[in-house]
This record gives sequence, C-alpha cells and structure tokens, in this order.
Amino acid sequence: MYPVSELIARLDGFFGKEDFAGAKALLYEGLKGYLAEGDAFSALSVYNEIMGFERQYGSNDAAVAAAENALRLLEERDLSVSRPAAMIVLNAATVYKNAGHEAEARTLYDRAETLFGKYYPAGAKEFAGLYNNRASVYLNPAEYPKAEYYYTRALQLLRRAGETCDSAVTCFNLAGLYARWPGREGEALPHAQTGAQLMRIPEAQRDGYYYYTCRKCAAACRELGFAALAQEFTERADRYYAGH
Repeated sequence: MYPVSELIARLDGFFGKEDFAGAKALLYEGLKGYLAEGDAFSALSVYNEIMGFERQYGSNDAAVAAAENALRLLEERDLSVSRPAAMIVLNAATVYKNAGHEAEARTLYDRAETLFGKYYPAGAKEFAGLYNNRASVYLNPAEYPKAEYYYTRALQLLRRAGETCDSAVTCFNLAGLYARWPGREGEALPHAQTGAQLMRIPEAQRDGYYYYTCRKCAAACRELGFAALAQEFTERADRYYAGH
C-alpha cells in the first residue's frame, strides 16, 4: 500500500470535485489494504476519515460502525492512551452524538478531553475542534451556558491561531445557540454577521476548504432563517465546484 498521506491527498481531490462516490470507494479500499498489511496507524487515520465522511454524506449506522471498529483497534493495539487516540475518540464521540447515543457521546467527550490534555499543550488550536464538538451535547435549555462556554473557548483559540474558516463556523454555532436561547435571541444575528464578515476574504486567498466551509455556513444560515446569507454562500460554493 502507498503511504496514508497519499491517500489523504487523493481524497482531497475527490472532495474538491464533490465526487463523493469516488471518495467513499477510495476510503474503503484504502482501509482494506492497510488492515490486510497490519498497518494500524494508517488504518486508524482512514477510520477517522470514514467517520467524518459517513457522518456528513453517508449514514449514521456506517459512521457508528467505523467508530466502533476504530475504538476496538485502539484497544487491540494497546493504543487507547496515545496521541492518535485523542482524535479517534473525539470523532467517535461526535459520531455517537449525531446518531442519538447521548450517554455514550458524553463519556467519549470526557475521555477525549483527558487525552487532549495529556498530548497537546494548553491553548493549542487542536482543542478548538474538541470544544466545538463537545458543545453540541449541551444544546438543551438546562445546559446552554455549558454550550456557550465551549463554543466561546473554541472561538478564542481559532481567532488566535488565525483559522478564519473555522472561526466563521464557530460564530454560526454561537448564532444557532443564541437563536434558541430565550432572552438572548438578539445575539444570534450579530454572531452570524461576524461569521459572514470573516468569510469575506480576497478571492485569491480562497481554497477548497474555504468553499467547503461555504457549504457549512449556507446550511447554518438556512437553519437560522437568514435566506440572503444562505444564498450568498451557496452561490460562491456552486461557482467554485462548477469549475472543478
């Protein structure tokens, strides 16, 4: 098998064309090959990608299956307390949350936060992904303050690291939180506007990830009822992908 870094580069090419069938085939073929060779680290990297792919473009059942297999492989190879495990456990937690397995998700987020604390320095930007995803388990009225806490921490880290696209997504996450929070609904639009402003970077600085983020921002805007912003993001992404 070729190095997993080559697989990821090829995967980016499929996503750049929104060729999801090609991306899925590459992922599962690669996984089969790495498992056959006993290459646990490469297989775990692919499981990470499969979890994200199935969660967004496939099925929750397939995403959960990938999460279960990845967690089992960590145990079998004595990697449960390791740097690679931090991201695997985080992504598995998010998969379980999206599939409606709330209790399991909370347990895994606790485990992920412990691993991140062990293997990443305090204030590292990697924590932003943990905080952004962890906030999602607190989107019920009794726990809105916890969701706000994690989203705000994520935004601080992302802004400090200069991660424009992910900062914009986090602003929209906060907007969604405030839109459903009685008494704080007025904070939704300013956060959405901040997110939109962050995405108005020069065209020469826009890459594939930028347009992928446009899709995410468009979905957030539709959910919030900001039709004009949703249309703006959709048109930007459509123009890009039509040319690829």
